[in-house]
Amino acid sequence: MRKKFRVLSLVAVAALLAGCGGNSGDYSKYVTLCDYKNLSTELVVEKVSDEELDEYEKEQLDEYVTYEDADGPVKEGQLVQVSLMAKDGDEIVYDFSDEGGYEMTIGQQEFGVEVDDALIGGVIGDVLDLSVSYDDDFEDAQLCGKDISYHIVIRKISDVIYPELTNEFVKEQFGEQSVENWRDTLREELESEHQAEATEDMRNNLAQQVIDGSQISGYPKDLYKQKCEEIRAGYQSYADMFGCSLDEVYEMLEMDEKAREKEYLDETYRTMILAMIRQQEGIALSDEQMQEKLEAYAEENEYDTVEDLLADYDEDSLKEYFLDELTLDFLEEHADITVSEK
Repeated sequence: MRKKFRVLSLVAVAALLAGCGGNSGDYSKYVTLCDYKNLSTELVVEKVSDEELDEYEKEQLDEYVTYEDADGPVKEGQLVQVSLMAKDGDEIVYDFSDEGGYEMTIGQQEFGVEVDDALIGGVIGDVLDLSVSYDDDFEDAQLCGKDISYHIVIRKISDVIYPELTNEFVKEQFGEQSVENWRDTLREELESEHQAEATEDMRNNLAQQVIDGSQISGYPKDLYKQKCEEIRAGYQSYADMFGCSLDEVYEMLEMDEKAREKEYLDETYRTMILAMIRQQEGIALSDEQMQEKLEAYAEENEYDTVEDLLADYDEDSLKEYFLDELTLDFLEEHADITVSEK
């Protein structure tokens, strides 16, 4: 699901997996806190566009689509099975030339707009050879910043048939009384997601204001090392997810060594200031409160039991995460927040 662990960064997830808890020490040797109870910030919530709603609606209907064979020519929205070989010089980047080939929906631009445009108008049996130069920020880390040569053969073309949206269909499949009610529900889900993202950005801004306004003269080397390891593990999990190298992820995100070092330091400072605010304000979790947090978190992230959750995540690190969230709650409660839309 879209929302699973949405509120957690890859760094936070890596920390929970690695068992890097216990950052509630006294950092007063290094930090003099600023006034953190009178901060001003803005909560900017992005409006849900009609285009976003339409795309989200299609996502919900994907499992109900059917396919009908077509002869061509290829047009946008069709599913095309191809034999595809992508090379960076002599290096093979993608090889989908086996019997199964590769299926792609024209218009989704998985390999960029140039590849989709080259396929449009083609028929079964057509052979395409083309070269594409990708920008450094292209979403596929295997392709970004490279000059790729493609050899493509069109094998099969299918029309994608979405179900007719009727009141009966949405009632049977989604438990809604009408198409209008169903679309209202989808819009509310997206609005909730936008609100959560805006709130996360606003809370991060409050924490950054405390970092920027406080006097920080240093940090414990062990804490800095821990944050380096957590952040690297986060990026490694991203690389593993997309089947690329860590260096390719850094390149895609434009994270040179200087930028990475800044992130290590920022995360170290964040840990220190949140721990000091907790200490100063007496923010803590009793055993009973911790259990309640674990149960709620397990349910939110679709674990059957707390035991199943703790099989994947370290309890001390989860406690540290919950305490950080409580500390951000405190900053939010004491801040002057202006709400706006964009």
